[in-house]
Amino acid sequence: MMPCRAYIRLNWRAYSTSRSSCAKRINQELKSRPNVNPVGIQQLDESMRKAVFGVSNRKPSEGLLHLAERHLFTHGLLGKKTSISEPVTFPVPKLLGKSLDEHFYKIGTDSSEPYRTKALKFANVNVPEPPSSDWVHQSGWTRYERGKAPQSVPMPLEDQLVFDVEVLYKHSDYAVMATAVSPNAWYAWISPWILGESDKPEHLIPVADPKSQAIIVGHNVGYDRKRVKEEYHIDGTTNFYLDTMSLHIAVNGMCSQQRPKWMKMNKLRKKEQESEEFSDDLEENPWFVHSSLNSLADVARLHCGIEVDKSARDLFGELDRHQVREQLDELLTYCANDVVVTHKVYQKVLPSFLNVCPHPVSFAGFRHISNLFLPINQQWERYLKSAERCYEEATEIIRTRLVQLAEEAVKLKDQPEVFQNDPWLSQLDWTIKPIRMVKSKKKGEPDRPAARQKLPGMPEWYKSLFPTANSDMKISIRGRIAPILLRLQWDGNPLLWTDTYGWIFRVHVDNATKYQKLNYSRCDMNDQDLRFKDDKYGAYFRVPHKDGPSARCTNPMAKTYVHYFDQGVLYSEYDYAKQAIALNVQLSYWIAARDRINNQMPVYSDVANMGVPVSSGNPKEFGIIVPRTIPMGTITRRAVEDTWMTASNAKKNRIGSELKAMIQAPPGYAFVGADVDSEELWIASLIGDSQFGIHGGTAIGWMTLEGSKKEGSDMHSKTASILNISRNEAKIFNYGRIYGAGLKFAVTLLRQFNPLVSNEDATATATKLYEATKGKRKKSSVFGGKQVWYGGSESVVFNRLEEMAEHDTPRTPVLGASITEALMKGNLGPSYFLPSRINWSIQSSGVDYLHLLTTSMDYLIKRYGLRARLSITVHDEIRYLAKEEDKYKVALALQISNLWTRAMFCQQVGIDNVPQSCAFFSLVDIDRVMRKEVDLDCVTPSHPEAIPPGESITIQQLLEKVPQLKEPEDTTAETKAWLQKVEETKYCPRTPVVSSLGNSDHLPQYLQAQVTTDSKEFRKMERSVKKTRKDQSFDIMGTAEMPIWQRSRTSEHGNPLMTISKQRRPTVTDIEIHEILNQPDWYKMKDNPVIDIMSDTQRRPVR
Repeated sequence: MMPCRAYIRLNWRAYSTSRSSCAKRINQELKSRPNVNPVGIQQLDESMRKAVFGVSNRKPSEGLLHLAERHLFTHGLLGKKTSISEPVTFPVPKLLGKSLDEHFYKIGTDSSEPYRTKALKFANVNVPEPPSSDWVHQSGWTRYERGKAPQSVPMPLEDQLVFDVEVLYKHSDYAVMATAVSPNAWYAWISPWILGESDKPEHLIPVADPKSQAIIVGHNVGYDRKRVKEEYHIDGTTNFYLDTMSLHIAVNGMCSQQRPKWMKMNKLRKKEQESEEFSDDLEENPWFVHSSLNSLADVARLHCGIEVDKSARDLFGELDRHQVREQLDELLTYCANDVVVTHKVYQKVLPSFLNVCPHPVSFAGFRHISNLFLPINQQWERYLKSAERCYEEATEIIRTRLVQLAEEAVKLKDQPEVFQNDPWLSQLDWTIKPIRMVKSKKKGEPDRPAARQKLPGMPEWYKSLFPTANSDMKISIRGRIAPILLRLQWDGNPLLWTDTYGWIFRVHVDNATKYQKLNYSRCDMNDQDLRFKDDKYGAYFRVPHKDGPSARCTNPMAKTYVHYFDQGVLYSEYDYAKQAIALNVQLSYWIAARDRINNQMPVYSDVANMGVPVSSGNPKEFGIIVPRTIPMGTITRRAVEDTWMTASNAKKNRIGSELKAMIQAPPGYAFVGADVDSEELWIASLIGDSQFGIHGGTAIGWMTLEGSKKEGSDMHSKTASILNISRNEAKIFNYGRIYGAGLKFAVTLLRQFNPLVSNEDATATATKLYEATKGKRKKSSVFGGKQVWYGGSESVVFNRLEEMAEHDTPRTPVLGASITEALMKGNLGPSYFLPSRINWSIQSSGVDYLHLLTTSMDYLIKRYGLRARLSITVHDEIRYLAKEEDKYKVALALQISNLWTRAMFCQQVGIDNVPQSCAFFSLVDIDRVMRKEVDLDCVTPSHPEAIPPGESITIQQLLEKVPQLKEPEDTTAETKAWLQKVEETKYCPRTPVVSSLGNSDHLPQYLQAQVTTDSKEFRKMERSVKKTRKDQSFDIMGTAEMPIWQRSRTSEHGNPLMTISKQRRPTVTDIEIHEILNQPDWYKMKDNPVIDIMSDTQRRPVR
């Protein structure tokens, strides 16, 4: 192509046109082309940007842009190919206010009211005293109001309650009794089954009118909600089950690293003789008095100083229903006392929570995640039966193999020269006790064996496999004898068992150095039995364990050892040993999840009216599982649930792993959902990018947004290349590092993936990774007197994350939620827990993301009359159940909500645009079943039939079906009044959290120190800052120090438009305009005819 400068000079006369038409064509061309920022990241189209961000359009300074480009150049990313797609444009609903912050404040306030007001009001009243022990023994609800006779009522009359249920959990999942208190009265509910009025225990409790917007408080109230009748309707209720356990965890919870220390100190506190040791521990761990475990008793002790007697709780595991009836008064009083304590806790923790999480969106999100539900049908019962049948069949195959091996081995009982010289069989106890004989009563007859002897004449190891003399052999692959019978070897060495070290292996002492270099843990055998202690020519090493070199391997047949079989490190001479392992892998999921899955509480339409018509005589056509969710179950405020939120995807070799796909939409409905792409990784990288004021300004930010798996430029591919591991394994390293894990974590993980790598090599490789990513570290007296990371692709991110974590009260950058008291800097003393605080910042921001997303969906569903309801969220995954005719509208609402949420994050950290690659979900899934991907067939050993695929739809495909969300034609006056009320919500602008954190006084110099890979330049920046503090003059980067790509901007070399005369130019042709605009940074070029034309005509081109 001819140089642009010459092209303009040769052709301007031939193609000249009027200057005003040039300006028009420039704007037309710019509007039709993607909006790409200076480092190559495609952002929202300008019309979309204005619709989302309004007039605000902050730009990075030239100095910061230079530093960002230098940083990307250093890591080989500047100028790399980026994915440019067709700009996405459509009419986005108008914001409620002038900014995203005002918009979310208003819709958050709407979504959190009237619940927030009611909740505060309820916390500020004292409830009545509970009734005396004379409870009325009648089924259903009885109301107890002071000065009035007990009254039978269908459900509590007030919309503010503290509620608790009790269950005979060994007999049924359904409640046998419940108590509740309102500001005015007490209530008690008794199951008809307990009073003998019903033969079935399946009775749900009516608690509040579905449309009453009631506040129902409980400690771990998700347990109680499962027993409430109204929660089993497909349309849901407007009631809010407010969990005091969640409030406590968000305000005073502790991280997993603190828990063992808390347990130890709590024991010391109870022992007066240990008071001196306790005082020493408390001095080092002052956070102890600001936290507790999560039980009602522990929480009440912390917040209220109350000692709770929970001894009566054990009775519900010991009594039958007749005994419960006999002790009904005592048990109802116990239940009522828990209600009293819960309200006292609530009065303390609710105001604290609203102080810790002040944004209305946080309270609204808390409400949404408290109301999850899962629809099922007759497939659920089939699934349970099929998985259990496959489990029993596979177990029997393995058992049969092991029985055969045991029977073959015991045949050697009379050949000690064989079994004593066999490295496996010699570990067994071959002792044969003499057979007890009974003398014959008749002379001449031989003595006979005594009766009731267990397998007389057999060795002890064999006898131990039989619980009784008449029972079948009890043997499984998880037993200690299985590795011996299967003759397992580690790296060619027989496995040996010791009680001290677990499974170990022996090598010749001459080879010990080899295994020590590979970081195997050598065993001290001096305290072992003689066969080990006197072995002068053997060295013994532990079989590696995923928890580190000091952990015992107790089951080499466990799932975590499968890849060692695949690598040939763990080996058996029997072919069917591998088959046994394969079958054990098939069983692994069901063994781990079986109890939790069987303990689910499916409720079908014969127990409650669910709003879905079913065929007569088949009530199991539709049912609902209410998951036992703790909406804020960790200190990061993530929701916790032990089955559905931990369920893996269906795997072809895992029995029962199709679990999620058993959640199925009823006819006329569909699941609509999506996964947030790299949610927490994007949040972390955005925090770093914000320092430069541009998306993709950091290497990690650029790789997160534009890195290509195909070209090996994405973060996981680069890590995999450095460590010589798979890309999936690299993901574990990357997320661990982002969450604050150190070099030791990387070394341990690397050796777990490759047990044959030496400790030295693993350390060297991990060090190389950390220097390439986190960078090197240097203490700087100039930059805050702290350790500063520099030179790595993630140095800027980690420095910023650590600055946030080291704040006295760390807060999330978007909604401003504070860290728990147990991790506040002032409460930690020498125990700093920095990785936990960094992890909190990122994961808690991920929770903010989910709360913003669900609050936005709540608003759009109400505004546009969509028939949809939140079904479940799993960290970065969200699913709604929508009516079939609304599914595409709900999908578009989900895309708009994601756009608003991403934009809110960007605006709050100082960037007024969103990368198009993450502004929208890459795909929205529309499906009949719950599964990770719509094309997963969910075929497993227990589910051989493939499930038909669902539909995945991109934003472009979706806009073809639904170009925009429109107000329903039959919008009611009530809906219009509601919308006007939301718009009129009073809003007070707030200072962004990142502004309150503050930047360095010398941000450009500080950033240059972080992006350099040269320690000399780092020190130069320090000297420059010291000098700047004297004369307040500093050139960010002299031209002589700039690489060629930067110098080309500030001189005529390489810039064809910079040498054109500065005189007034003639008009420019279409081709010339196109050539100029194809220059990467045309809008920065000096003496630019396009800029001149736009200035002359007073029209501004769109960047």
